[in-house]
Amino acid sequence: MASLASLPLVKKDGSKGDISGKVVALYFSAHWCPPCRAFTPALKQFYESLKEGGQEVEIIFVSADKTEADFKEYFHNEHGDWLAVDFSAAAEREKLSKQFGVSGIPSLIVVDSNGKAADSIDARKDVASARSPEDAAQAFVAWKKAAGDWRETAGTVLGGTSASAVPAAGDAAALRAARLAALEKRS
Repeated sequence: MASLASLPLVKKDGSKGDISGKVVALYFSAHWCPPCRAFTPALKQFYESLKEGGQEVEIIFVSADKTEADFKEYFHNEHGDWLAVDFSAAAEREKLSKQFGVSGIPSLIVVDSNGKAADSIDARKDVASARSPEDAAQAFVAWKKAAGDWRETAGTVLGGTSASAVPAAGDAAALRAARLAALEKRS
């Protein structure tokens, strides 16, 4: 399976979407599913609260709709201003469902830095129980931690090197270079 970043992601206006530098959650849903239609407004409110708070989050809608018209109606009229896997990419949508073991919808899965489901997160429950922007922000902190955002782990060591070899936390270029070097060692 290709990385999430290589998926054909679209915005509501049809332009290409980007997930770089964001905590990502996959939203498996369909217009014909009553529980999905009940959950989507809560997810939209949760997402908007995080975005208003400046959080780097992205939801990717993975449609289980039968027709492109149903997909478009649901995505454009009821979803938040997030991304979707292009409806024409049926094979990619099916691969994602299999890869993440989706057996029912709605399903909301936070993806970790390795492109796998963040096991410690019940994202759907987090969204359903968020009653305020503060609740959403608190849930997002757990999502970021589970996603393994290496930029948010101050004091950890990149690539198993000694602490003295780790660049200063404020030096983004040096951190990126150290991370790339560590990834090259694993290859």
